[in-house]
Amino acid sequence: MLVTMAELDAVTDPQDAIRLVAGRLLDTRLDELVHQAVDRLRADEPEYATSEVSRADLVNMMRRTLALALTRAAGRPIPAAIADAAAEAGRVRARQRLPLPALLHAFRIDLRILWEAVIDEGRKVGLTANESFVESSVLLWEAVERNTAEMVDAYRGTEHDMALHLDELRHAAFERLIGSGEGDPAAAREAAKRLDLPLAEPTLVVVAEDVPHQHDAGRITATRLRSLGLAHYQAWRPDELYILAALGGRRIDEVLPAVGALDAWRCGAFVADGLAGVAQAVRLARAVIRAMPGPGLRLLNTSWLATLANVDSELGGVLARDVLGKVLALPEHERAAMLETLETYLDGDGSLPEVAAKLYRHRNTIRNRLQSLERITGLQLSRPRDLATVALAVAWLRGSAGRELTED
Repeated sequence: MLVTMAELDAVTDPQDAIRLVAGRLLDTRLDELVHQAVDRLRADEPEYATSEVSRADLVNMMRRTLALALTRAAGRPIPAAIADAAAEAGRVRARQRLPLPALLHAFRIDLRILWEAVIDEGRKVGLTANESFVESSVLLWEAVERNTAEMVDAYRGTEHDMALHLDELRHAAFERLIGSGEGDPAAAREAAKRLDLPLAEPTLVVVAEDVPHQHDAGRITATRLRSLGLAHYQAWRPDELYILAALGGRRIDEVLPAVGALDAWRCGAFVADGLAGVAQAVRLARAVIRAMPGPGLRLLNTSWLATLANVDSELGGVLARDVLGKVLALPEHERAAMLETLETYLDGDGSLPEVAAKLYRHRNTIRNRLQSLERITGLQLSRPRDLATVALAVAWLRGSAGRELTED
């Protein structure tokens, strides 16, 4: 039922007057107010001016939200057709990726347009001279505020759902990449799109073992990679953390410090030649981890020997027992001294004085130990093939499985 000017002129209670004015605006001037609000929004809010939101879309959404605000201010029952208008605006604009501050600005414009219209209607019948009438316009503010609260809740809920969905899509693309990306160009292309990584750029792949889910080390690593301007992606599994970082023309030694926060865990790393090589890089990084006796970050190209010895733990164990079994059977003190000497010799340049200096032993002691080793094993350290065999056996002993054997 239309509110007449006579009815408005006869009202004495300021709040009733506000309700009647709101009802009159809803009944007679809604379209006019909608177009005023749309024009002002497009003129005053840059996000709307440059967005893909059409004028028709704005008009439709503004009509519904303004009608809801005026219905509330008028104290009328809210029709089902517009009851969800504010929440719908929040959901739609979130899906359109319009920033929330721009949407809040739109609702403030709603309030301004409605307040100006209420004052204009009140002026026609002399109500604006009544201070209580102006004060009672708080009813209008409350109506728009309820609209705003419903919009914000819906916007944030939709934004959260979208983020979860995006995370699911990204994780699915990552799982496909490390599962079948090596032989599936489509998986690599999808990963490039979903993970925001270049398709064919050298990519550092790090696998960290047993990092607790969402540990600060992951956040610190991501922050450091961002500070280098590197595109990267991080994924968690129950027992592993994965880091993919496109090198972006940087040297590997410039990038490795950025993942230094993971040094408290065993981490293997390999540089893949683009996303198609990530699945292989993950396998190789895991192989590096198996060769590591303790925490730290190790690149495959700095630990070829240890990785080769541990890539097949069963074969490495057979090799170590066959080559060094008699050494391992020595009394603990003799075994420890001989293995320490052998490891130091292999880590150096083959110089007896160097080994003696590192172990604080006389060079003759070192020579005697190495000669005893040759006698026990039947191998000659001066013979390249024998030296390589011994080195592989020692590399296996230094890995996680080998250390369990020597510590028993």
